[in-house]
Amino acid sequence: LSAASSTNTVASPSQQAPRVDNLPSAESAEMTSRDYYFDSYAHFGIHEEMLKDEVRTLTYRNSMYHNKHVFKDKIVLDVGSGTGILSMFAAKAGAKHVYGIECSSISEYSEKIIKSNHLDSVITIFKGKVEEVELPVEKVDIIISEWMGYCLFYESMLNTVIFARDKWLKPGGLMFPDRASLYVLAIEDRQFKDFKIHWWENVYGFDMTCIRNVAMKEPLVDVVDPKQVVTNSCLVKVTWGCLCPCPCGAGSGPCP
Repeated sequence: LSAASSTNTVASPSQQAPRVDNLPSAESAEMTSRDYYFDSYAHFGIHEEMLKDEVRTLTYRNSMYHNKHVFKDKIVLDVGSGTGILSMFAAKAGAKHVYGIECSSISEYSEKIIKSNHLDSVITIFKGKVEEVELPVEKVDIIISEWMGYCLFYESMLNTVIFARDKWLKPGGLMFPDRASLYVLAIEDRQFKDFKIHWWENVYGFDMTCIRNVAMKEPLVDVVDPKQVVTNSCLVKVTWGCLCPCPCGAGSGPCP
């Protein structure tokens, strides 16, 4: 299972900033605006968006259903389990038990979903941060996770997945996915750059350059005219499935 990203992906503004004003949680009445910000994945809308991405969801399902011999009688960890869809795929693929870790309040609904599908004897959901949760097992055979963000790495959970790998994955254990491909190229769009970047240098006569510096670091999801492409694409391959230290000497982490 691999993940790829390129500059000509398309997303609406709502995809970049999912609404969280209708949190489906019993605790919603007590949550502050700060809680909503940090618990954006509690809202069903972002999960609906991901579940309706059939390429993404079916790729995960097929990777497990087509490898049932790999999952049979195995202990599986689902990092960032969300609605529990990957956990249920793993259970249907023959896993002995699946442990899901989900920090947001959607975990309350995933437990109901799992019970409604008669899989609660095989799947256990823990609400909390991966770095703080204690599992009832010392090691797992397989780790599954949907951690990818925009441009692959932006706001992704990869560091959390790596933490889980180093703490719980058995030597020789498997990760789904365990590698990714990122295509990078350069474009020329001076008008867009002036509108999004240089605009901050003079906002109604005031210097807001400090925000410009932040804006330059954020990836933008937009449509690109092929005529704007000025270089060939460069393929960057990344793998994080091995348990060995990173060859760069920086310790355990994703290796190029």
